[in-house]
This record gives sequence, C-alpha cells and structure tokens, in this order.
Amino acid sequence: MTDPGNAAGAGLRAAFAVARRDLLEFVRDRRTLFITLLMPMAMYPVLALSSMLGVRTALSDLEARQAPRRLTLAVSGADAESFAGRVREAVAATAAVPPAGWPATVRVEVIPAQEAAGWLDAARADVWLHVGPGTVRDLDGTDTVRLDARISAVRPVEFRVREHFLAVMRAVADAARSRRVAAAGLAPTTLAPLAVDFLDGGPAVHAATRGVVPTAVGAVLVLLALLTATGAFYPAIDAIAGEKERGTIETLLIAPCRPGDIVFGKFLAVFAVTLATLVMNAISIALTASVLLRWFPDGGRLGFGPTVVAACAAVACIGYVGLAAVAAALCLAVTAASKSVKEAQNTLTPVILLVSALAGSALVPGLSSTSLAAVPFAGQVAVAKAVLEDGLPAVAPAERARRAGMGLGISLAASGLVSWLLLRVATAAVQDEEMLFRGPELATTRRWRPARRLLPTPAQGMAAAACGLAGLWYAQGLAPADLARALPIQQGAATLLPLALLAWWQRVDRAATFRLRWPTGAAARGSVCLAAAAVCGGCLFVVGAAAFLAVRGTHLSPEARQLSERLVELFSTVPWWASWLLIAVLPAVGEELLFRGWMLAAFAGQRPAAGRAAAAVVGQAAGFAALHLLPERMPQTFVLGLLLGWLTLRSGSILPAILAHLVHNSVPLAVYALAVGGPSQPDATLAGLPGAIIAGAVGCLAAALAVIWTVTRGAAVAASE
Repeated sequence: MTDPGNAAGAGLRAAFAVARRDLLEFVRDRRTLFITLLMPMAMYPVLALSSMLGVRTALSDLEARQAPRRLTLAVSGADAESFAGRVREAVAATAAVPPAGWPATVRVEVIPAQEAAGWLDAARADVWLHVGPGTVRDLDGTDTVRLDARISAVRPVEFRVREHFLAVMRAVADAARSRRVAAAGLAPTTLAPLAVDFLDGGPAVHAATRGVVPTAVGAVLVLLALLTATGAFYPAIDAIAGEKERGTIETLLIAPCRPGDIVFGKFLAVFAVTLATLVMNAISIALTASVLLRWFPDGGRLGFGPTVVAACAAVACIGYVGLAAVAAALCLAVTAASKSVKEAQNTLTPVILLVSALAGSALVPGLSSTSLAAVPFAGQVAVAKAVLEDGLPAVAPAERARRAGMGLGISLAASGLVSWLLLRVATAAVQDEEMLFRGPELATTRRWRPARRLLPTPAQGMAAAACGLAGLWYAQGLAPADLARALPIQQGAATLLPLALLAWWQRVDRAATFRLRWPTGAAARGSVCLAAAAVCGGCLFVVGAAAFLAVRGTHLSPEARQLSERLVELFSTVPWWASWLLIAVLPAVGEELLFRGWMLAAFAGQRPAAGRAAAAVVGQAAGFAALHLLPERMPQTFVLGLLLGWLTLRSGSILPAILAHLVHNSVPLAVYALAVGGPSQPDATLAGLPGAIIAGAVGCLAAALAVIWTVTRGAAVAASE
C-alpha cells in the first residue's frame, strides 16, 4: 500500500525538478529575460517624465487660474465719492500685507448710475455698487449697512471676482469697525480677544496636489498589475506551448509523476519569474517616485504621513503576490490549449486586455474595496488604494488596520482559490489527447467545420462564457428602455444566440453536452429529485436575500436601485404570466443551457475526477455570477451557480437545475404579490420576515440537499457511461 506522505513528497520533488528545469531554460534565453525583466525598468523614466510634465502643466494652469487678478469697482449714487474714498483708504491700509483673497490691483471708478450696466457688459467694471444718501454716515454709526452688488448679466464672470470683491469689502468693514471702536473710547484690541500662532509644523497641504495623488497612485497600481501579469506571458508560453512545439511534452508526460505535479512545477517556475517581475517593477516605481517628488510642485505637501505610505506599500506588495499567482495560473491555463508558440501568443493577447479591464475597474468611483477584494486583479488594486484613501480622512489607526487586514485576507484567499481552479483547468488541458496531439494540419484542412465530438473542450467552454458576457454588454446599449422588450433581447444575445452558434459550429453530442435526460434515470427517484431541487431554489432565494439584507441593509448602488425599480414597474404593468415568463422561465432555460449545460460539460469532461468536478462547478459558477454584472447580485448568483452545478453533476441531468433556477427567480414575483402597495423593492420585504421563517428556510434547504444526495447516489456515474 502506497504511503500518502511518500506520494505527496515524491510529487513535490517532481514539481520542484520541473520548476528548476523551466527556470534554467528561461534564464538561458537572454532576449526573453531582457524583455520580461529589464526593459520595463528602462521604460519607467520615459513614462514618468512624460507623465510628470503633464501633471506639472496641469497644476501650473490650475494655480494660474487661481492667481490674483485686477478688480475694477464702479460706484454710483449720492454718496459715491465718499464711499469710493473709504474704499481707497482700505486698499492703501492693506498694501503692506494683503489679506487672503486680495486682488492684484484695485481700481475704483465713480460713474453715473445710467452708465453702470454698459460698464459691466463691456468689461470696463467687474462689480457695480449703487450707494444711496447717508451710507457713509451710517457706516460710522451703529447700524449694519447693506449694499447690493451687481455683476454683468450677459458676460460670464470668474469666481475669483466675487472672492476679490468680498475681500475688499471686508477691509472696508474692518476700517469702519476701527472707527466705531475709537469713537466709543475702547482700545483697538477690544474686538480681538484671541490670537493663535503656529510655532512649528510643516507647510499647508496643497489642495490640488491632495486631489491628484490618490488618482495617480491608483493609476500606478493598475500599471503595476498589468506589468506583473505580463511577466507571466513569455514563461507560460514556453512552459507548455513551447514544449509542444519542440515535441518534448510527450516525454515529460510519461515521466513517473502525475500530470498535476508537472503542471504545478511549471506553475512554480512561471510564478517565480512573475514575482521577479513584480519585485523589479516595484523597485523601479519606488526609485522613480523618489525622483518625481523632487520635481513635483510642493513635493513635501502630499498630505500623507510616512506611516500611511509604508502601509500602502506593504499591503500592495503582499496582495500582489496573490495577483502574481493568478496571472501565472491564468497564462498557463490559456497556453495549455495552444499547440504552438504563435498560437499561444495570439491567445494570450486578449488575456492582457482582460487584466487591464479588471485592474482598471478598481478606479471606478463608488465601488468599495470590500466588494472588489475577491475579484482577480481588481481586488489587489482596490485594497492597496483603499489604504491610502483611509489615510486622508481622520480614520483611527485601529480601524484602518482592520479594514486593510480584512481586504487583504479576502484578496489572498480569493487569489489562492482562483489559482487552484486555473491549475486544474491547465491539468485537464494537458491530459486532453486531442489538445495535446492536435497537429498543424488542422489549420490548413479544407473542412469548414471541425469533426464531430462528444463534448466541448475547456477552451470552448470559456469561449461560450466570453461570448455571452460580450453579447449581454452590447445588448444593453441596443435594447429598448422597456424591460418587457429588453429582457428577451438581452437573454437572446447573452445565452441563446452564442450557444446556438457554438453548438452548431462544434457539432457536439447535444444529449451528452446538455444532459437532456430524466434525473437519475429512474422515474420515481427523478421525480423526488426534481421536487427537492424546486425546494432548494426557493429556499436559497429567501436565505440569500436575508443574508444580503443583514450584511448591507437596504442600501443599494444607483444601478441596483434602478434595476429594482424597473422590475417593480414590470411587475405592475405586465400580466403576471408574462412577468413570470420573462423573469423566471426564460433565464432558467437559457442560462442553464449555457452554464450547467455547455460550460459545465466543457470543464468537467465525460467522467471527471473529484478535483476536476469541483473546479468545473466553481468555474461555471464564477462565469454565471459575472454574467449578472452588478456586484450586489454576484455573491448570491455565485452560490446559486454552485448549487445548480452540483445538482447537474449529481443527478446526471440538467432538468433539476432548470427547475431550481425557475423557482428561485419566481420568488420575487411572489414577494411582490405579498407586498403590493408596500415596499418599492421586492427584496426589502424579506427584511421583515420573522427569524423562524428564515430558520425554516435554512432547515428546508438542508433537508432538500440531503434528499437529493440520497436519491441521486450513483446517478452521475451511470449517466456518463
């Protein structure tokens, strides 16, 4: 009997041997080594210099627009000459030390009232004051004098004009106050009981710089994520596609070790190069930043203490280790389906675009770092950027550490899970004989469509998800505002049309791919399985909505609130059966055929082992959650996808998943029917449900899962034979 410990040790030794071999091959290729590690360092000064020039120009323009300007004040009325004299006296008194907001020069003109409007419209005057009789006398008295200032109604006036005018009027008021105090026989310091002087401390923070820095740091984090991901590009291509092109992959696969160990060894090699890329780029960014701070206007006035900067750097370095792992596993999984280096390069190009899009989504305003922490490439950027943003307001250090720790923990856990799933996909692709021995003659064959096959490949499964997501995205711009007409268009573009085209093109066995059979193969047990699946779907909605409301309350993003309002409008304006078809039946059929049919069959294969089955279920659930776009909906749809994928593999049929999905989507209709005239959001009704009902839903869900586990024993194996 084989000792599991010895087997695991042998597998690790084999993996490390493969990693050492691949690393040696990578280091020997000097050109690839230079492109991957050294060229980015040489490019940073060029990028930084061009960016810095743009930032300095923008800040200089901003300060130029805020620089003091000339102010021309027109005065008319009976007391115009006397009041103009008071203004000139106040201007002369402030000549030595101008107060805040003071104009560069002040010119006071006494004009007839009937000419004032023309002066304003012709830009001969900025502000006009009409001073009535007795104004100066009242100014020296005890009452408050009110003046009406007028500006041009046809010519736009800069904001600085108002600021300069109010500064001049404050100076006139201060002079009048001094006269009143002297007339009362009081000392000039009577109205100044307190004065505060700053004895030490640094200069004030530049407001423009303070607003630019978080955005600039976010852009740098996105750039670092993209460059780290590209560090896995060439090593991953050579690790598998290069082996296939050289004809050495077959020799490697017949070695006395498992294919999973070989893939893990190659992952370690690619991961090591990706980490080296991360370190080199991080050092380059740090050195570049130290140079730029000397050039930056008010470089010492960034508003961030060294503690905040160090915390941001530490969180970024730790989080980006997970990003490097995901990038290495992703590139390996993609290149595992490629026959040659050229094909792998063409395949990985869209991956870099995907990484850019995910990392850039972390800069979208309104998305919290907690909601993005589990998303690959976006989570690492969002968590590191949040540390810097928490340093701007007065956030307590303990709260800042708690937020950073929680976000970092979620990001690392998600990175580990995603990397494991991608390595399972790469292992499955390496063991696929059709992918492994697919020759170049297929590229020049005259057959217009590929040969018939039983199930789609993992690459074709990912292609279906990508086409569905792209179709849904573009359909949103073309679909009408009316939800009753938009839903069929979106479902058709996201699920039915891509699925029909792929199924027709690939010529797969439709019965085997979509599992169009009765659950368990037995009438009685299949009926019980369907009933239990329906209970699972309904109870999962109640439990998931209650959990969402417990965590986030009724606060929704504007997009989620708009969707909720449109659903309520649909329920109230369309007959119930039409709403049911659009909300429940159509998605249950289309989405199940795409995800639990095509995508699950592509990932799982004909008779999957436990590890591959788990990876297939999680992978299709992630694609299912991504198709729903809104971050608030993704956790519940991901859990629903896990349940439906497990149901499909367990029962050997897609029918339980369709029924569970249908019941799950039907619950909002029932909730709305109970809440007519009440809440504007169907989910909000669940916030008022007694705890006993929610506990009952949890119990029914557990009981239904147990029933399905019992009645489907052996069904998946029988279905695959």
